[in-house]
Amino acid sequence: MKLGNKLKIIRVPILTPTLLPHTTTNCYLIGNEQESILVDAGFDQTDTKIALHREIKKNDLAIPRSIILTHSHPDHAPGVLQLVDWEPVVYCHRQEKQATIKAIAPWKQISYLEDGDKISIAGEEIMIIHAPGHTAGQLNLYIPSKQILLAGDNIVAEGTSWIGPPDGDMSDYIQTLSMLKQLKLNKIGPGHGEWVENPYEHIEFVLERRLYRENQIKSLLKDHGSLTVGHLTNLIYDKLPHPNVFEVAKRTTEAHLIKLIKEGSVTQLDTHYSLKSTK
Repeated sequence: MKLGNKLKIIRVPILTPTLLPHTTTNCYLIGNEQESILVDAGFDQTDTKIALHREIKKNDLAIPRSIILTHSHPDHAPGVLQLVDWEPVVYCHRQEKQATIKAIAPWKQISYLEDGDKISIAGEEIMIIHAPGHTAGQLNLYIPSKQILLAGDNIVAEGTSWIGPPDGDMSDYIQTLSMLKQLKLNKIGPGHGEWVENPYEHIEFVLERRLYRENQIKSLLKDHGSLTVGHLTNLIYDKLPHPNVFEVAKRTTEAHLIKLIKEGSVTQLDTHYSLKSTK
């Protein structure tokens, strides 16, 4: 096999209106001179197309005919509209169907991938993983030969992803992280930020952060008796990088509360939450 035909995995950070501390969203080009795919498409702006075409040319890649969206959020999906001249088939999980249709309208070439599906690019197998948490239909991609995971927004390079309603579920997220930790990993391609070169430590860091927040919520409810989501969020996140992060911090707090209610340790009365009595 010629050197130029080997599989390349290129991270392409593209400026998007995402959440601080990140200012870019990662798209990933996977393939060689003969064929390639794009994972995530960034934001609907001219810079998206310019950045991707620059990297395609620089790395001698074929124009992708398929775009796999990890999820439908506005910093990951609508960039498809900048790439319609590729005439791509856009893939997502069925649970992401309606949100994806809305995100990339009027483009309609959509198909679906399920957990356990396998695709072949440049002679290499790529495994599709349904990895709910950040959204119900979140897809992750795993390249066994490289031991590389493309994690969408289940993993970000700095800090942790927000998880919350209406799209996210904290119980699913914890299960997904525990499942991803079982893969053989050299590195993780996150939804935002640089390659994660210490995959197991990073996943464990996220799990520990979520457990820390959960215990923090229980402790605050024990001390204060009854609190709203907003009050809890203010007490937990006393220093946020920017006011626009408060809303997603609030949703993450709410996701923890929903999980704790399911588990029977927290109760809700109107807009207030409290620890369930053990009497």
